[in-house]
Amino acid sequence: MPKQNQELANKYYTRSIASSEKGEVDKAIEDYTKAIELNPEFAEAYYQRGLAYSKRGEIEKAIADYTQAITLKPDYADAYYSRGGAFLRLDEREKAEIDLTTARNMGADAITALDKILQDHDRAWKVLGNA
Repeated sequence: MPKQNQELANKYYTRSIASSEKGEVDKAIEDYTKAIELNPEFAEAYYQRGLAYSKRGEIEKAIADYTQAITLKPDYADAYYSRGGAFLRLDEREKAEIDLTTARNMGADAITALDKILQDHDRAWKVLGNA
């Protein structure tokens, strides 16, 4: 990949992180997508776009991006954890258990992952009108 493309992909990625932190999820997804178009091997951009899709409730798209991140970076424990959480949201418990176990075996912190999953479920519960 030309150096110029990588530099531009990094700029879109950095801007998308800032947009995501400000709650501008749609803008973040646009910029992650541009970063991926410039660098299709950008595992972190797929992962972060998956997180953004998850925030929008587009779980299947999130899973697809987590899967691509894992394909590009097979030791990406965070992607396994997030995909496991997404599978739980779809009530696909066997797939979730496999991913969470894989991430734990990679040395990732299971407590942090479970906390994140519980936070995601709590947010979803509130969005559905359950206070």
